[in-house]
Amino acid sequence: MIKIHTMSSLHYQYQRPQPVAAPKKEEATDKPLTFQEILNQKMKEKNVKLT
Repeated sequence: MIKIHTMSSLHYQYQRPQPVAAPKKEEATDKPLTFQEILNQKMKEKNVKLT
């Protein structure tokens, strides 16, 4: 015997729940770093490792 909940989930009249995409946050911090900023970060990391 077929259980009713398995039938109803595949029935053409029942809409399947669609995943909702999270809204993208548009912030100024999301812009890519410049070469100079990346270089400064790398130099700071090296200085911390050396000390």
